[in-house]
Amino acid sequence: MRLIDRYIVGRFLLNFAILFLLLFVFAVSIDLILNLDRFVERARAGSGDAGLLSVGVEFVRLVFNFEAPRLFQFYAYLHGLVAVGAMGFTLADMHRHKELVAVLASGVSMYRVAVPFLVAVLGFSFLQLFNQEVILPRIAPLLLRTHGHIGLEGVRGFNVPLTVDGNGNLLQSPSFDPQTGTLLKPTMLKRDEHGRTTQRITADSARWDAVSKQGWRLDNGRVISLPSTDLAAPPSLMLAQPIELFATDLTPEALTIRRHGQYGTMLSLSQIAAMLEAPGGVDANALVRYRAGRFATVLLNLLVMLITLPFFLLREPANLMVQSVWCAATTVPAMLGALVAMAVELPGIAPTLGAFLPVIILLPISLARVTYIKT
Repeated sequence: MRLIDRYIVGRFLLNFAILFLLLFVFAVSIDLILNLDRFVERARAGSGDAGLLSVGVEFVRLVFNFEAPRLFQFYAYLHGLVAVGAMGFTLADMHRHKELVAVLASGVSMYRVAVPFLVAVLGFSFLQLFNQEVILPRIAPLLLRTHGHIGLEGVRGFNVPLTVDGNGNLLQSPSFDPQTGTLLKPTMLKRDEHGRTTQRITADSARWDAVSKQGWRLDNGRVISLPSTDLAAPPSLMLAQPIELFATDLTPEALTIRRHGQYGTMLSLSQIAAMLEAPGGVDANALVRYRAGRFATVLLNLLVMLITLPFFLLREPANLMVQSVWCAATTVPAMLGALVAMAVELPGIAPTLGAFLPVIILLPISLARVTYIKT
């Protein structure tokens, strides 16, 4: 059986690689066609007054710099669907060449033929966990870029409106640079339990303290303690005092998530755990869904593979084109519907349970589908 397993897995991996690369190249080609002017304009600006050859080289460099990191994001989104497609091509080819008949004639069960596909899908899912934990967090600034950021090593700075932290304090800045993690001319307002401002802090700039992870280190920070809110109290002189640290749970990641929501899906489990300890104004329920969804997706890919295997794991002759249409009509709605259900908040359902809800629904369907395999 090891020979059959190696043969099936080898064909399956080859079909997966071909299908995945074709889809990625197709997606990149469509993106280049729609945004060709922006790439060419940026290539001309980057090459200066050089000739056509230099512009072409700069164009290729910009395309690679912008599109190559998206390969890992593309894998995160579509590895489950591509695995189903690769399974269909592999079994259809074996069915066409009567290889399944030979396997059955040797006394091997169809269920045994399905095992290599299930093992390979689990391997792809665990590879995605590695991709999610190690690669995507490191290249997240590159993936947040739009076509207006072509050639940059991350997104441009953005303003931070008045944002409340876990202690009820407010943070505002006209510019935050995610690449350097620096706030420009920030203003912080400390408030009491009634929401009244007690201190006003300003600085020329601020950088997140990566050592203590307790707040922002201020450059030329100044704090003014406001007088008592008691109107009967005599007025007091407000003098600015130096301050070095503004303690808050509004981390650079929290500010980036508030600006770019998809950034939360690229965080590692350790980063999500750190943010859940001090939410800092982000949607804690969404972070819980992202964390639970990492493991729910592994089971989801396995169940969808079980649902679609009977379309091609056939004992008798069948119209493979019709089987492919039925497979696509089943797989695409199931995968997309499950991913949407994992991403949105379901009223009255805990975030973790909501992430696993598609798995719970597809489990009996997959078990019922497996019984359709004639072996």
